[in-house]
Amino acid sequence: MFSILKRNRRALSLAACLLLPLLVGTCTRATPGPWNVLFVVVDTLRADRLSLYGYRRATSPNLDAFARQAVVFTAARSPAGCTFPSANSLLTSRDPAVFLLDPAAGMGIPATVRSLPEILRARGYSTAAVSASPIARATPSEVNPVGGFGRGFQSFDEECLDRHARCLNQKAAGLLPKLPQPFFLYLHYMEPHAPYHPASDHVRRFASDSDDSRQLGIHPWAWSGDNTPVMRRIYDGDTTYEFTPRDLAFLSDLYDEEIAYFDEQLAQLLDLLRSRHLFDHTLIVLAADHGEEQYEHGGYGHCRSLAWETILKTPIVLRIPGMESGVRRRALVDNLDIVPTLLDYLGIATAGLRLDGVSLRPVIEDDRRVHRLAFGNQGNVRTVTDGVRKLSFDQSSNAVKLFDLAADPEEQADLAAQRPAEARRLEAALLGWMQRHEGSSDTSHRRAAEIEKQLRALGYL
Repeated sequence: MFSILKRNRRALSLAACLLLPLLVGTCTRATPGPWNVLFVVVDTLRADRLSLYGYRRATSPNLDAFARQAVVFTAARSPAGCTFPSANSLLTSRDPAVFLLDPAAGMGIPATVRSLPEILRARGYSTAAVSASPIARATPSEVNPVGGFGRGFQSFDEECLDRHARCLNQKAAGLLPKLPQPFFLYLHYMEPHAPYHPASDHVRRFASDSDDSRQLGIHPWAWSGDNTPVMRRIYDGDTTYEFTPRDLAFLSDLYDEEIAYFDEQLAQLLDLLRSRHLFDHTLIVLAADHGEEQYEHGGYGHCRSLAWETILKTPIVLRIPGMESGVRRRALVDNLDIVPTLLDYLGIATAGLRLDGVSLRPVIEDDRRVHRLAFGNQGNVRTVTDGVRKLSFDQSSNAVKLFDLAADPEEQADLAAQRPAEARRLEAALLGWMQRHEGSSDTSHRRAAEIEKQLRALGYL
């Protein structure tokens, strides 16, 4: 009885704390709790394709409903544009360069880097993962020859490889009765990663389900959700493939269908937590490893470049037990901040841990920013933004581009020549960050190029 009363007091205190910033702009610190943690990663999910983030289509009604009891970060970003090394950063709060500069670890997490499951396991948490990703896995796959994500997990289920979200939910349903509390459960979903092929029982709302693609003038490969012909034409110059605006539009519609299907499965996952009386005692975070370029700037897919917001802007939605009303926070935040934030709210000290992110508690409770700048690292491109202006630097050509994200969110007008002072300021900050994190930028560039070549050879790209 005492533990129930204590938990209820903590929940009421936190709910009041989270509402206070809306009224007076200040808040006392919430009492940490030994809560369960559910970490949901949605592979290749762009924030701007969610109705939660203002998209014109209702792609995420269930996530929208969940967010009404959560914190939505509207300026969240990924530090990398590919599952490796972005998933590594999500689980460790370490910059992508840490993984790009350690080829001995392959695509996995090096033994010298502590991950969230390791930290929680050492503090008595039971830990489990279910991953449909060919990259984020414990054992080797055709794409990831070493695995390397299993350390700290008592169980790491890979049987849902490249399968639909329902498979992961079924695995979670089997795990939850067996996981002693407090637990850490990591679920890595592959929707909406290509091929864009939602489950057969999903009722489509955005893409036609006619049996004959010729009726709409769409190539059969696009009809099946396969985007590799587009990338082969763009990146390899393979003239065997041609694509039309109709092909691109249909692939885009299928991408939205994949999001809608995941959203349906998210509702079932949350209902599963409620049915087992776990929802109110579980800290839940939903994030994405990166977004997806869909020819807005002449490129397609991901892992190729980090230059655009379609790759960088990802969702972060965090629900803290006791939270009854949702809030939206516009401060600049990063996927690197998720681990420190979880540890903060769990009452776990971070002294002695090497973390490149910071706790978002000041953002959540005081609406106070914690970052002046955010950085990105993928292939030969580096980016920096203050949330309004963004600069990208291509190491292979030394090309610098500057965009005003407030006035030009689709990044159509390069302002580097018109605003040289702003470009120089951000470029200086970016070069300083590169020196601190990468040292010789040539090394990380070569490593990233090797990884891209490997992924292409294995058919991932």
